[in-house]
Amino acid sequence: MPNPIKEALLGRGWAGKTITRAETVERLNPLLLQHLKLNHNYEYVIRSHSDTAVTEALKRVQKTARADVGKLNETILSCGGSPENGTDLEPDDFDLGDDELEMLYQLQDLETEWNEALTRERKEIEHQMRTRGILEALKSNSTERLELLGDLIERAQQTTG
Repeated sequence: MPNPIKEALLGRGWAGKTITRAETVERLNPLLLQHLKLNHNYEYVIRSHSDTAVTEALKRVQKTARADVGKLNETILSCGGSPENGTDLEPDDFDLGDDELEMLYQLQDLETEWNEALTRERKEIEHQMRTRGILEALKSNSTERLELLGDLIERAQQTTG
């Protein structure tokens, strides 16, 4: 568990024991797989939603989400591991239904789960400084997507209600 006193005193530097590179791989691969699945769900909504404004907004945030996958891959590789590649995931395996508002709610739930997983990982594990920075960046990007989804849901509710 990160020590808030060390964090406050040392800023972004670090002193003390962090998890090993092998442990980093073990911790990040499940997160990577979760993120790959989340991205497939975003792609489902982009393919299925009829509102062009929604799909264009989601396409914009997906560019960053795909870069985030690259960050996780690179971190796992730099720790000597083999990153999950998601080759066994098929786009057809991801179906959020055909109710367009419900799609956005489900996407919001999945993004919230991702955001919470990143929060837990950051709070509970003493990662190396670089990994901590990447987890913080991923969480920030996830928070931005959550805000966008909230806006899209509000807009969809206004047009349907």
